[in-house]
Amino acid sequence: MRVSIAMRRTFLGFFGALCLLATGCGGTMYQASSGVKFDVDGAGREIDDADVAKAFDARPQISDRVRVAYYTFDDARADDVEKMLAGVPGVTSTYRIPKLLVSGQRRFEERSSYGMQPELSVKKLRLLAARAHADVLLVFDHGWRGGGVNGLVALNILIVPIFVTPWLSNETESYAQAYVIDVRNGYLYGEASADAKGGKSMVTLYGDKPDDVADKQWPELLDTVKAQLTTKLRENAKASEAAAAAAAADAR
Repeated sequence: MRVSIAMRRTFLGFFGALCLLATGCGGTMYQASSGVKFDVDGAGREIDDADVAKAFDARPQISDRVRVAYYTFDDARADDVEKMLAGVPGVTSTYRIPKLLVSGQRRFEERSSYGMQPELSVKKLRLLAARAHADVLLVFDHGWRGGGVNGLVALNILIVPIFVTPWLSNETESYAQAYVIDVRNGYLYGEASADAKGGKSMVTLYGDKPDDVADKQWPELLDTVKAQLTTKLRENAKASEAAAAAAAADAR
């Protein structure tokens, strides 16, 4: 009996560790912008009528050739985002706004999720973009969620099914978003967004993990965002040209 209890405890401990290593049993999630306090105006300042009036007065004012400053929450994906932007027609240069200037976070510094969270202000990002003489500010965010177990997990009361039964799920949903803002007047040129779903509801322990599925979805997300950015920049450049022509005609 003592041996049986010891074996049971060993199995339960092994199974629990296996769940944690595989998917966390309840699924996993990654969001690049987690742990960041987002404040559009900075310092929590209350928006007044003057701010609203400035927003209404703002107009598109970009040409068909723009310099882009971008901020991404995920350093690991920054190079991919920069390559994507460099491939957008009309983008003549890119500048990556570093975290050190935004929140004071150093390159290898890890922040506790329980402490004071860094604040992200669009106005501050616009100022940093202006210092780099950029025309457009792009704020990029992405994340994914997925994984977990299915009904076949009940078979894992025995050791062997853990390794051969498809008791796991790697169904994963991911997204990417890019907000495009005029550096000079804060005009919102638009949002480019993409979503992707993939994976299977039943996979074995040796199947792809949710983060592997998300990695495979990443190129598709970037391509979709790139196509939307191309369209939005082109449309707004035409709108800017038309507005300038109308203003010139009124002046005459």
